[in-house]
This record gives sequence, structure tokens and C-alpha cells, in this order.
Amino acid sequence: MDGINLDNNTNLSDIDFSGEKAAASKLTKAYELYASGQIQEAVNFLETDSQASNTAYAQILLGNCYQKLGQKDKAMSFWQRATDLSPLEYAAYLNIGNEYYLSNRIFQAIFNWHCAGSACPENPVVNLNLAVAYDKLGYRVQATRYFEKYLKYSKNKDSAEYQKIKHTIANLTAKTDFYLKKSEEYRAQKDLKKVAAAYLMLISTYANLPSIYINLASIFVFDKNYEKAQEFYKIAYLNFPSTPSLLLNLANMEYLLGNKSYAYCYYKRAFKYLTESTSHWLQVKMKLAELSAVTRDSEIIETHLQKAKEAEDTCHYEVAIDEYENYLILTDSHSDEIQQLIDKYKIFLNPEPFVVKMLYNQIPELMQSKKLHAAVEVCDRIMTMAEPHTKEMVYAMKCKVECKKVIIAREQFGA
Repeated sequence: MDGINLDNNTNLSDIDFSGEKAAASKLTKAYELYASGQIQEAVNFLETDSQASNTAYAQILLGNCYQKLGQKDKAMSFWQRATDLSPLEYAAYLNIGNEYYLSNRIFQAIFNWHCAGSACPENPVVNLNLAVAYDKLGYRVQATRYFEKYLKYSKNKDSAEYQKIKHTIANLTAKTDFYLKKSEEYRAQKDLKKVAAAYLMLISTYANLPSIYINLASIFVFDKNYEKAQEFYKIAYLNFPSTPSLLLNLANMEYLLGNKSYAYCYYKRAFKYLTESTSHWLQVKMKLAELSAVTRDSEIIETHLQKAKEAEDTCHYEVAIDEYENYLILTDSHSDEIQQLIDKYKIFLNPEPFVVKMLYNQIPELMQSKKLHAAVEVCDRIMTMAEPHTKEMVYAMKCKVECKKVIIAREQFGA
């Protein structure tokens, strides 16, 4: 369990209790009792005051109290109630995930940590927990991605934990530089066998190298090893941003291997990106017509739905998205239920754009209602997560400056 943060105090001390002042005061008092070790007193205080306890924050605190008292089932019920009251309450999901991990229910832990990350992608504890759990399962691409996120978002960069992970990543990066140079030497010598060997060492050293998977696939295509080519194209497609050329290459491999339903689905995806009446467009259109019989094979279609559900159960959310989309393509239908699952798992895998957009839309209301400190916090979160030079980043920077000016004026002149 090395690396997993199982401290259920996390995320309580910095809570900004909202609502009526009386309720906020009582919640603060309950937390003070909890923090000073008076666990039962905190429970009694909250459970005898409905005004104080009827919030998601109170449910988290009660859950933490019962966890300290050794009543794990009761703790879980309070944390679950917190998520019912506030679906974006990441601290509750974090604690639920911790308890599942302690009982070796890793898939349930990962699911709940993803729920936490969907609300607060920049939380370093969530990212580190996901990294360690995925690493334990042997999901190397995912583990590497979340270790990278942990290093990006961690605020305690002097901690032994941070320094250890940073040092490990730095060593791995140095090794990848070595193998990259070797691969360039072998390419100059036109020794594809040695180039492929160097590429394999690269991805075994550091998993998040999308171009290497594609380069490996191209070498295996040249060698007519279509199964290996398909394997590496598929890894690139599932785990990294795709392009029309990647889709076409993957579709071609599936076609050559006789995987007709997959070939149809990837050709269908690529088709919408192609310019009408071009040679590629005409070729793909012919392939789709040739393969169209799979859209009438209910048995094959159901296998994609079953594979999607199996992928969900094992936290292969990239595969689940792919298979659910395959099912919709093959049935040429729309399902609100399946689309909601696809959308949820896409947020799991890349929550920052979703959260940034949500926060971006909050700023005008916060500024209009003169909640300037809250607006600054929202701007800081956007600036932490948003891509450089995007409208969200630029707007957040501008609004933060304006808010800080007003805050300073108020403090200095009472304006």
C-alpha cells in the first residue's frame, strides 16, 4: 500500500463551510472537537443538531469519526450520503476509495478515486492514489499518467514522497533519452530489427510515449506482422489523442486480421474526417459497404456490449468507451444510458476540461455577488488546470487581477 494516502483527515481542515452562519459555526465547532481527538463528543454534537448535520460536510465528518471509532460500515454509509447530498464532494469519494483499497477491493477504490478526480482533478492525493493502484494492477500507461499528474499538482514539493517519485521519473526519463539516441543510430544504419528492439525498451521504461507505439506499429506493418501492428496501434488509439491516419491504420490492421466488426467501426470513425470524393474517402466507403453485414449480426454486436461491461468492471475505462461506441456504431442507434456512461468515463480519463469549463462559468456570478475571495480561488484552480493561452486561462488571469485590486482597496481604504 506504499504511496496510498489513507488519512481520512484529508480535505476537512480547509473546508469553507457555507450556508447559514449558525450552521457554519456549529460545523466548525464539531471539526474542532474531531481535530482535538474528542471523537465521540463530535459525533454527539452533530447527531443532536439537525441544522448542523444536514450537509455533505457534516456527513464526511461523521464518517471520519466513525472510521476513527472502528465502525467502518457506518463510516461508509455517511460518506455515501455525502455524495448523495453533493455529487461533486470529492473528499467523500476519496475516503470511500481508501476504505475499499484497505479491503483489497482495488477496482472499487479506483472507481471512487476517479469520481473524486472528476470533481477535483488537481488534488495530489487522488492522483497519487490512482497512480499507485494502477501500478499495482500493472496498468502502466495509466500509472505513469497519474504519477505525472501528482508531480504537476503536488504543493508539497519538499516532501520525501514527492522527491522520491520525482527522482524515479527523472531516472526513467534519462533512460528513455538513451534509448531514443540508440534508436536514431539504428535508423541511420537502416537496421529495423534493432530500431524495434530500442522502441520496445523505450516503452518498457516509460509507458507514456504515444509516437513510439505508432512507430513500432509501422515497423511491424513493414514486417507483415499485422497482429503486433494492431496491438500497438490499438494502445496508441485507446490511450492518446487519435488522428484520422491512426484510425485508418488501425482499421486496416483489423481488416487484414479478419476482425470485421472492429474494422467497420474504425473505418466508420475515420470516414467522417475524410474529404468527400477523395481517394481515401472512396476506398473507405467501399470498405464500409463490404463490411456492412456485421451491422446485421446481433451476436457479434452483443459481444461488444459485453466487452464494454467487462472493461468497466476492471477499470479499463478506455476500452469501455471504445466498446460502447462500437456498439452504438454497429447498431446505428442512440442510447441515453450508454451515452451517459461514455461521457462519464471520458470525464474520468480527462476531467480537467470539464472542471475548467464549470469553474469558468462560475466566475461572473461570483464577481457580480462580490464574493471576490471565492472568485480568486476559482481563478487559481482554472490557472492550475487549463491549457496555456486558452480563453479560460486568459479570462481567469484577468479576473484574478481585478479581484485582487478590489480586495486590496477594501483592506487599505475600506472601499
